[in-house]
Amino acid sequence: MSERDAPLVSVVIPCYNLAHFLREAIESVLTQTYPRVELVVVDDGSPDNTPDVVADYPSARCVRQGNRGVAEARNTGFRATKGEFVLFIDADDRLTPNAIQAHLRCFLEHPEAGFVVGGIEHITGDGTYRGAPHSPVLKADHYKHLLEANHIANTIAVMFRRSVLEKLGGFKGYFSPAEDYEFLLRAARAFPSAHHSTVVAQYRRHTTNTSRKGVIMLQAMRRVMRSQRELVAGNPSLEAAWRKGDNYWREFFGGVTVKETYAHLRRGDIWSAARAIGALLVHVRSRLLVLPWKYRARSLAAVRQRFSGIDKLRAKRLGRSTASHEL
Repeated sequence: MSERDAPLVSVVIPCYNLAHFLREAIESVLTQTYPRVELVVVDDGSPDNTPDVVADYPSARCVRQGNRGVAEARNTGFRATKGEFVLFIDADDRLTPNAIQAHLRCFLEHPEAGFVVGGIEHITGDGTYRGAPHSPVLKADHYKHLLEANHIANTIAVMFRRSVLEKLGGFKGYFSPAEDYEFLLRAARAFPSAHHSTVVAQYRRHTTNTSRKGVIMLQAMRRVMRSQRELVAGNPSLEAAWRKGDNYWREFFGGVTVKETYAHLRRGDIWSAARAIGALLVHVRSRLLVLPWKYRARSLAAVRQRFSGIDKLRAKRLGRSTASHEL
């Protein structure tokens, strides 16, 4: 197949306040071993120098909009593309050099697939290799497995046919910041998919990752799981998968929220800690009992320490007040 006959692949990068990572993301797209790639970067009202970074790459296109969130930024980027196949990566992540070629090879082997899934690696903030999560190469029951836990790990590992996004209507902001998981669930229900073992992307783990924000993620994942409940009703196998997945996410982000609570208490941010505890009581409930004890113990210790400090301060103030009255 000549380059002219090769299908066009579109890559969309939404960016908000991540210009310091964006250059690596862009270069990972432009250095693909596959020749026909178009790149659209969506500046989602970012206050940094995102447009200046994109301007250094003539083959990349920058679409600017007011800040509307990553879901709508992806949708905006998709509408600006023309490719037969579409891939989304975040501004702080990177593609591996043969990612697009590996995805297209999987499509050739599975022409019925609406989307294909590869593997990912984790990297640190400075780009150092951190490890690779286990991503099973599934052969069937993709929707069921997605309900149980997001085995795809991240949307950066996925390439879609354009028709999938057109028929499903794109990402829904209501589910942010778990809109990618909700979209994958919809796609898996509506279209067959295929998996391959090639590592196609590198997910950067750093202190500002949204997945570290337990309260926000708990609320978002609960919205996603509630959206699936009626869809699986009456199917015992899918109902069991839904229960397993619901418990999994409550425990997983419950643990993240417990650590978040602990951090708030150590900083003396009582309001944020109270908000996190409220989220645990509303969304995790009895699953708190199965969270790792070390997280619960740390939080209880922090609560005791914080309120012990408050009691000591009150006693100190009361002592001063009594002494002034005696004088």
